[in-house]
Amino acid sequence: MEGRFATGKAWILDRGSGSGRGSGRTLEEAFDLESERLKAFIEDSPVPEVFSAHLEMLEDQLLRDTILRNVSGGMVPVDAVIAAEDEIMGLFLGIDDEYLRSRVDDVRDVCQGLIDCLEGASPNSYESLPPDAVVVAEELFPSDTAMMDLDKVKAFVTAKGSPTSHVRVIARSRGIPAVTGADISGIRSGDLLLVDEANGTVEVNPTEERLEAVRSMNRGVSVFPEEARRAVLDSGVKVLGNAGSIKEIEAVIGAGAEGIGLFRTEFLFLGSDNLPSEEEQYQIYKKAVEACQGRPLTIRTMDIGGDKTVPCLNLPKEDNPFLGMRGIRLSLSMPELFKEQIRAILRASALGKVRIMLPMVSRVSEVIQAKALVKECEASLEASGTAFGKNIEIGVMIETPAAAFVADLLACETDFFSVGTNDLTQYVMAADRGNASVSYLLDPLDDAMIQALRIVFKAAREKGVPAGVCGEAASEPKVAPVLCEMGADSLSLGSPALIGELKGSD
Repeated sequence: MEGRFATGKAWILDRGSGSGRGSGRTLEEAFDLESERLKAFIEDSPVPEVFSAHLEMLEDQLLRDTILRNVSGGMVPVDAVIAAEDEIMGLFLGIDDEYLRSRVDDVRDVCQGLIDCLEGASPNSYESLPPDAVVVAEELFPSDTAMMDLDKVKAFVTAKGSPTSHVRVIARSRGIPAVTGADISGIRSGDLLLVDEANGTVEVNPTEERLEAVRSMNRGVSVFPEEARRAVLDSGVKVLGNAGSIKEIEAVIGAGAEGIGLFRTEFLFLGSDNLPSEEEQYQIYKKAVEACQGRPLTIRTMDIGGDKTVPCLNLPKEDNPFLGMRGIRLSLSMPELFKEQIRAILRASALGKVRIMLPMVSRVSEVIQAKALVKECEASLEASGTAFGKNIEIGVMIETPAAAFVADLLACETDFFSVGTNDLTQYVMAADRGNASVSYLLDPLDDAMIQALRIVFKAAREKGVPAGVCGEAASEPKVAPVLCEMGADSLSLGSPALIGELKGSD
């Protein structure tokens, strides 16, 4: 990556249109293979909730029944899947429900996976991806990026997608430039591409003079301009890392993160046929503490719900799951499951500096209930002679307007705040962050957001409670200095590349 630019040879993803023939696999075999693949993606992806939603779709009886009906009508399996995809997409798009409409992409990705299994497509088909490739596609599904060696990718260019699409999330987490909504009709395999993410442009076979001009213009320029970098560092803010796996902890710590400000634990629950035991969770948290190499680790309790579903819990369907039983609400409704996680975290806290962070908090009473359960777990571990860290810090994510409004009260019951700007922005602005048509509203520096953030940081300052930011806004060069000026004491980023830039030698 050269500043805002990347150059590389075009590698075009051609899915074909489906042969209508199969590899000899049955539909049941295809379903089993796709299920195994999705479960593997859940374990390794930085966005496991995406693949959890896909697994839920694969296991939905509607998809299976529609495909089988088409086969009974005389279609070969591949054509039956294609027809089912069109039918279910049309059904979802015709429903006046934003959540169901947003699941169209899940249907398409799952059906494409089934087609690949039926046609005998190898999951290693991306092995032909050369080094320094610019991946060009009509669109990219989550499963595409999960199968790629992203170390070989210099940039993504897609005809479809938006600034909030999955490919942009993955690209940001890996420091890879991405341009969505591009005209790819004139791009041929092997073309040299100059990708400018900031301006959303792609130049095909630029001259050497043009390339040298770009290199000269951007030599020494980083994603975080020096002025923004200095503003952040001079504020004394701590630069932490976000992670959803042990590998990601190792990556951000290796890049210079001063600790982990957000360790997501959903990957332990998503896509599994069985819930993880206390011991299984402890072993993961132990590895997480060790990967931090003496630095602090903030473990977020299971943030299940919304688009992160756990089939084995058999939770009832909700009309609007993003405003339903998720985060701390779900944990408190299942206290035994919650206590297993708390005990595992407490045991790991005997090995290093560990903090507990509660997601989706809206009321002070939720924090009081959670703290009572933590005390109960401490007592049971004490009684059994099991080692655990004493006086573990308990904090909350500020990601609902309600939490922002009662930040002064929450500060009396918690040890720290962490602002989750992704959800807070969408709830304050009443704009779905997965809906490209309202993405213009998702501005963390909108007047309404500024007001909410001021309330939070003021309450934290007056009560002496540290307040950090762990949402995407912490990675934005225009936003991060503002957050520091308002009182953020830490910024937690998911991209090792950005952490490296911020923590580079002064």
